[in-house]
Amino acid sequence: MRMLGRTATVLGLACLVQVPAVVAQTTGFESFRWYVGAQAGLIIFETPSQTRGGIFAAGAHVLITARRTGLLLSVEEGIKRNQLSSFADTTATGGVRQLVFNDLRKYSATLLAFPLRTIVQPYFGVGVGWLQTVKNYPQGTSSSFSQGLAESAASMGFGSLTAGVQTRVDRIMLFGQYQITTGAPSGKLLTGPTHTLTAGIRFGLGSAREDIERGTGAD
Repeated sequence: MRMLGRTATVLGLACLVQVPAVVAQTTGFESFRWYVGAQAGLIIFETPSQTRGGIFAAGAHVLITARRTGLLLSVEEGIKRNQLSSFADTTATGGVRQLVFNDLRKYSATLLAFPLRTIVQPYFGVGVGWLQTVKNYPQGTSSSFSQGLAESAASMGFGSLTAGVQTRVDRIMLFGQYQITTGAPSGKLLTGPTHTLTAGIRFGLGSAREDIERGTGAD
């Protein structure tokens, strides 16, 4: 019985030693890795001529992770035709010209933090980016002057806050994410902040640390 008890104790300790390794294999975050992926969801926005609403959006991204941080680079396209807006134009009646545009395009660079190593892992981030309306068509009798004003009002830079959760299934990362941008400056085709809700998938490409060390060694 004493030998059996000792054997059980040894086996129990061995199992405890293996627990961290099992947990590490099931957590979402992997340090010093490259990921590429795709996402889809909604972009919610408002214009001077159109109340706040959402349109379908899809895009792609690259994620480079460090120990508990990461750099997320993404591009997204909100897809919807015949969206209404307006802009100041002294050549238009009343000084305001109506405009129709198709789609929104957004580029983002976000610094992420992964505070917890859990199976369903939260993350948070701050970033900057560029947002623009696509295919802008001033209405009425317009000119190259009006088209130039429209193109100038069509794009803007922004700051952003991001929050999301992710989990790993084998070598695949599944995630859901929310991003809010700062409000558009006065005179733009969009008004107020935009909100983006997406879900997507990421695939690991390999170690980012090896690439960095190889580059350092070459110097």
